[in-house]
Amino acid sequence: MAKSNTIKKSAGTANSGKGDKVAGATTRTVKTVDVKETKSGGNGRGIPKTAHKKKAVNPVKTSKAKTVALASMLAALPLLPRAAARLAQAEGERKGYSVEQFKLTARDGTRLSASLYVPRGEGPFPALIMIHSWLFMRWQCHLYAPYFASAGYVVLTYDCRGWGSSRGEVHCADPEREICDLEDVIDWLLEKSGLPLKEGALGVTGISYGGGHSFLIAARDPRVKTVVPMNGWTELKRAMNPNNSPKSIWSLLLLVSATWATKLNPGNILYRWFNTVLFKRKEMKGYDEDMRRRSCLHEVEKVNTPMLIVGSWNDDLFEPNQMMDFYEKLDAPKMLYISNGPHGLDPGFGPRWWGKDIWDLTRRWFDFWLKGEENGILSEPAVRLYRPWNRRMESEPDWPPPGVRTHTVYLGRENGDFKMTSRPKGERGEARLQPNLLSLAHSGPPVMRPQSFGLQVKGPRKDAGDGYFSFTTSPAKKDFELVGIPRLRVNIKPLEARAQINALLYDVPPEGGRPVLITYGTTTLEEMLPGVDMTVDMDLVAVDYLLKQGHCFRLTLSGTNLPFFLPVLGVGVKIIYGDGESGLQLPLREVAAN
Repeated sequence: MAKSNTIKKSAGTANSGKGDKVAGATTRTVKTVDVKETKSGGNGRGIPKTAHKKKAVNPVKTSKAKTVALASMLAALPLLPRAAARLAQAEGERKGYSVEQFKLTARDGTRLSASLYVPRGEGPFPALIMIHSWLFMRWQCHLYAPYFASAGYVVLTYDCRGWGSSRGEVHCADPEREICDLEDVIDWLLEKSGLPLKEGALGVTGISYGGGHSFLIAARDPRVKTVVPMNGWTELKRAMNPNNSPKSIWSLLLLVSATWATKLNPGNILYRWFNTVLFKRKEMKGYDEDMRRRSCLHEVEKVNTPMLIVGSWNDDLFEPNQMMDFYEKLDAPKMLYISNGPHGLDPGFGPRWWGKDIWDLTRRWFDFWLKGEENGILSEPAVRLYRPWNRRMESEPDWPPPGVRTHTVYLGRENGDFKMTSRPKGERGEARLQPNLLSLAHSGPPVMRPQSFGLQVKGPRKDAGDGYFSFTTSPAKKDFELVGIPRLRVNIKPLEARAQINALLYDVPPEGGRPVLITYGTTTLEEMLPGVDMTVDMDLVAVDYLLKQGHCFRLTLSGTNLPFFLPVLGVGVKIIYGDGESGLQLPLREVAAN
C-alpha cells in the first residue's frame, strides 16, 4: 500500500499549549444559614418566643447551583490535557527525558493529538509507539511510557481518531482509517521527526484497543521490528459475538463509553453493528466481513514479527483462547504470558504496581529486539502462566504444556442419572433443554469476574432445575490439573430454527458441597431444520484449574446465561446422549501429591 507523506507536525509544545483550548469558570457557593424567628402568643401572655430553624431551601437556587457546578466541571475538562502535559514534562526533567505535545495530520486530513518522549543524549535511540485502550486517551500511556523513555527509548503516543482531543470518529481499528493512522504515525516518526533513531529498531505495544492495533500492524508493516500486544483481540467477531452469541453487557458498555468518539453520529459503524446484531440478523454478512477485516488471526501465516503476547485467564472480553490459538499458529520468535486479572487490569497500571512483572518482561523483550542486548530472554521458557490454585506465576517450555493429555468423557445415563464416563455407556436418549431467564446455572458477574480476585462463583446445588440439567463424572482418583481449552461436542435435535446452548463446567466437592464454576462456553444456533439431528462443537474458555482427589467434574447445560449473553427464547433443543459421540474433551495432566 502506498503511504502518504502528508502527515504534519503543528507548532505548539507542552510549554506553549497552542494546540489546546483553555476555558475557565467561576463557582458560586450557596450557604445555608440559621436565622431567628420571633412569634407572639403561645404562652397566653403575649411574651415573644424565639426559635432557631434553618431557612427553607429554594429549589430554584439549588438547581442553579448544581448547574453552575456541572458547568464548572465541564469547563475544566480542556484544562486536563494541559495539566497532564505539565506533569509529564516535570517528571521527564527529573528522569532524564523531555516530553513534547503536538498535532499530526493523517493522510485523510484528520488531526491527531500526540505526545513524544525523547531521552537525553545523542542517540541513536530505539523507538516505541504506544496505543491507548478503548475509552481512554494517550495519557493512559504515561503510566508506562516514562519507564521506557528513562531507559533510552523514544516513545510516541497519540489519541486514536475520535478519542481524546483527536478529530474524526472512531471506526474500531478500521484498516483504512485507524491502521492507516498508525502507519502515518510511523511515517512521521521514522522519516520526519528529525530524531536520531536507530535503524530497524521500532516496536509497538498497547493494551486492549491498543493490543488489537499491535496485532494488526504486525501483519501489515515490515518496518515494525517487534510487537507486544496486551489483552488485545486476534478475531473480533469471536470476541464480541462468540458463536453468534452477543455479549450483552460488554456490547452495551463499549457502545456507551464510545459516545464521545462516535460524536453521536447515527451513521457511525458502531451503531450499525449494534443494530445489525440485535434487529437485523439476516444482514450479518456485512457485519461478518467488517469483523474479519479487523482480525489478524486469518492472516497469521503472513506474520513473521517477533511477538510477546499478553493475555489473562479472566479476561471475558478478549478471552485467552484467542491468544493461544494465535500463538500456536505463529511462525516467529514468540512468548506467551497469561495473568489472572480481568480485562486489561494487570498491565493497565504500568510497572508501578502488580503489573511490574509484565512490564519488566516487556522491557527485556524490547531490549533484546530493539537494542540488541544479549539478555538471554530467548533461552528462557517461552510460556508463563498464572496458576490460580497455587497463586503464582510458573513457566512452561511451550504451549500446550508438556504432559497434558486430552481425556474424553461421554454423556450418558446410568441407573436413571446423567453421567459422564470414559467409555460410552447406556442407550441413546434425548433430554429437552429449554431456556429459562431465571435459571440458576450461569457464569456469574461479567467484566470484573470474581475469580480475578480469588473468589468463587458457585453453581446450583441440584444437578437439574428450570432451564438446565447436568452430567457428572465419578470422583477423581488423583489430583488433576485442567489446563487448556475444554471442547464440547454434542448431538442435538432442533425443535425450532434458532436456539442457544450454554455449557458450564463445575467442580463438585465431596459430601454434597456446592459446585464451583471452572469455566463456561456458549453457542447460538441459527437456521436449523427442526427435527433433523445435527452436531454442535463448542470451545469453553481456556482455564488452569486443579481438580482435587475425590472431586467430580460436572457439565451443566443451560438454555441461557444471563446477564453475560443475550438470550434466545423459545422451545429450545433436545440434547442427545448415549450415542458414543456426545462428549467433553478435557486437557488434563496429573499433579504430584505435594
